[in-house]
Amino acid sequence: MKLNITAIAVLSALPFVSLSANAESEPTTNIETIEVKGELLPTPESKAANSLQILTQESLEKSGASHFQDAIQQLGNVNFAAGASRARFIQIRGIGERSQFVDPINPSVGMAIDGIDYSGIGTSASLFDIGQVEVFKGPQGSSVGANAMAGFINMYSSQPEESAPNKFRLEVGNYGLMNVGVAAGTELSKDVQGRFSLNKLSSDGYVENITLDRDDTNNIDELSFRGLLDVEFNSQLSTQFVLHHFDINNGYDGFSLDQNRNTLSDEPGKDKQQTTALAARTLYQGFDNADLTVFLSHNNTDLAYGYDEDWSYVGLHPDEYSSTDNYLRDRVANQADVRLVGKDQSWVAGVYIQSKDVDLTREYTWLSNDFTSNYEQTNFAVYGETRYELEKDINLSAGLRIEKHDGDYNDSNLVSQNTSDTMFGGHLTATKQYDESSMAYVRLSRGFKSGGANGEALSKLNEPGLESYYLLLRENGSFEPEILNNVELGLRYNNRDKGLKASAVLFYSSRHDMQIKQWFTNEKEVRESGAQPEFVGYVSNTPTGSNYGLESNVEYRLNNDVTVYAGLALLSTEIDDMYRLETDPDTWEDVRVNINGREQAHAPGYQYQLGFDWQLMDNVRWNASINGRDDYFYSFSHDEKSQAINLVNTSVTYQAEQFDITLWVRNLTNKDYGVRGFYFGNDPRDGYEAKSYEQLGEPRVFGIKLDVFF
Repeated sequence: MKLNITAIAVLSALPFVSLSANAESEPTTNIETIEVKGELLPTPESKAANSLQILTQESLEKSGASHFQDAIQQLGNVNFAAGASRARFIQIRGIGERSQFVDPINPSVGMAIDGIDYSGIGTSASLFDIGQVEVFKGPQGSSVGANAMAGFINMYSSQPEESAPNKFRLEVGNYGLMNVGVAAGTELSKDVQGRFSLNKLSSDGYVENITLDRDDTNNIDELSFRGLLDVEFNSQLSTQFVLHHFDINNGYDGFSLDQNRNTLSDEPGKDKQQTTALAARTLYQGFDNADLTVFLSHNNTDLAYGYDEDWSYVGLHPDEYSSTDNYLRDRVANQADVRLVGKDQSWVAGVYIQSKDVDLTREYTWLSNDFTSNYEQTNFAVYGETRYELEKDINLSAGLRIEKHDGDYNDSNLVSQNTSDTMFGGHLTATKQYDESSMAYVRLSRGFKSGGANGEALSKLNEPGLESYYLLLRENGSFEPEILNNVELGLRYNNRDKGLKASAVLFYSSRHDMQIKQWFTNEKEVRESGAQPEFVGYVSNTPTGSNYGLESNVEYRLNNDVTVYAGLALLSTEIDDMYRLETDPDTWEDVRVNINGREQAHAPGYQYQLGFDWQLMDNVRWNASINGRDDYFYSFSHDEKSQAINLVNTSVTYQAEQFDITLWVRNLTNKDYGVRGFYFGNDPRDGYEAKSYEQLGEPRVFGIKLDVFF
């Protein structure tokens, strides 16, 4: 049954009704205080003038989440596109990339782990011993810049100085799930503390390959290590050293010609990542008026992504074709962030530099030689933020970031393209503190994303069979930066004595020079002259678009044993003056179609969550939740949609002094739903008739987890 918006709104309001009914009884257990780490200046969550959701370690483990994609359904107005083994591409408020093939991309949603930039390579977002995940919604133009036009995901490992226990984890589940991990911290000396985590996660995946008689062609095989070392050299100087290593060897066999979980591919794909990253964050407190922080990092990542393009085997049909497509990337990134923070923590000023060097090799059946490209990008930014107390209960804050991007693209097709963009973003925010528990804010913010080169489009200019597309490809050799202007009105309430925490945000975002991924295929030439089939993608700019809606969350402790929580997110999106090419099924001519006013891709109209935590007895806790979302368009290049879904999750935990045992289930009712969708013809058995194909999300999965503390 598909829940409507009214029903969801009523469900979300239930905790407020409970609050009114129980206003006289104040629980004795308080809601914890959480510090936001992703702001430029220290901020408690209850006073954050930003649309923000924080997932604590406890909330992540209730659902058996082992990777960030497992936790996305807890987040309002956050979605993802698969097309790989993991949710590598995230959308916030309907804005974000959905894929990457030949061309370099500039992410709309940034991601950092322990301060190191992992934007665009989120396969490494393992959650074992992650202490906190912060999801910022809306442009973070002051604090992050170009990689956070739509939002920012900030993940932090459990810190050495925190009270996080040492633990050993053993977890098993269906579909061959095996999860083994150890996390431990220690005080090496009075001035040196360390903590590390080592985790091995494997699963057969949710696909059975009929051709190869295998059930592991879409498998998960991930090793992650994170280490932190805090060194206090003296009372004024300290450094945290960070070491990450991720070795990911996942399969990718996600699409079926029969549109189910049985695939026919004879050359299944892969989705691999090997990362080694180093960082150091140094704090010097010896100046009279300010503290100096210097953050340096180096990230070396090898990526290997590929798939069986025909999704079948040789011998399926006389009209078949057979090909594979593989993308091998070598990515090196360096960061330097130097900032001064006032002693009273009312201002910050900094300089940021990042360089990226990405080498791509494409191994494709239809290419006579491998395609290679190199993309070098340098970002330089100056930024600052100041906070000012206008009156006793009214505060103002303003942030500004000026960022320059230089990009240099060249490839083996003799395409060379340079881009240079100077952009600025920031925010102006006013907050009103009504009492110790409640505050309101108004935030005006601006985000940006740099332009770039369409190397694939330029390389096809003189391709046989694409002569009629010459002008289209020439006009789209590059694309301009995108600007996002945003206004928010937010309310926060956090009463620790009453056990109530709630927030609500109304927002309106205006997109200018929207960067839209478009595709076309030369179906007419293929049918008329037998030309080689070509799928060509490029990014273009569309004049304007709008994204607006609501984000709300509430958590209420009914008594010492029961906590209820709910969330409701509403989103409305439009795109203006956008045209796309469609092939007329009768004449096979390309037709220019205006989709002005259509909703944007991967932008569900609503998302909700409703759940509870119940301490059934001293040692037993039960958690259950239902999460749902509206249907949404998969792409701008076609009008196929996902399904609306409602997913039920539950877990029961037995808590002893030295160990916990948790039995968890996600998607309890075993619903099928899509996480990536395409529309084209790929089945020779029906004459390559165009139709919708979906990669399915996880079915019912369950496991039992043992954590031993030492």
